[in-house]
Amino acid sequence: MSRNVKLETTLLKGLGTLSQWLAYCSGAALLLMMILVNANVLLRPMGRPIWGSYELVGFLGSVTLSLALLRITMNRGHMVVEILTDHLPDGVNRFLDRFNRVLGTAIMALVSWRSFCYARQLWQDGEVSPTLTMSYYPFVLGVAVAFGLSALAMLLAPGEQPQGEEE
Repeated sequence: MSRNVKLETTLLKGLGTLSQWLAYCSGAALLLMMILVNANVLLRPMGRPIWGSYELVGFLGSVTLSLALLRITMNRGHMVVEILTDHLPDGVNRFLDRFNRVLGTAIMALVSWRSFCYARQLWQDGEVSPTLTMSYYPFVLGVAVAFGLSALAMLLAPGEQPQGEEE
């Protein structure tokens, strides 16, 4: 096994383990968001709304989606229009898979780069949320890291869907 193949295998294994833990954290953030929304709905009629709940739900939403993105990428959970691809020859499907991976990697890398730039700008400007005065930049930075890791995973992932893996 060549040195590059070992490195790719090690990176993919590490990304797989990381994606599993991030998925658990994403689930916890989603659960916390659901508890917060329900508690706010129940307490609001009693005149005791949760201060800043709207902002917290927005922040938790970005955390939930960011932490789940790597797992979705690793499991190849992105949308494929099977009604079209099921009727195409294998060679065309392989080409479309490669094209999709290249384009997806480029888009995810671009989103990551621009999110890093935006997070830096928010940090420099000291931008905070209006109610809780929480900084925005850590959440935008989380999105940037998530898209960067997903771009790496998409770049390194094997091209073909494993045999016997049907949805």
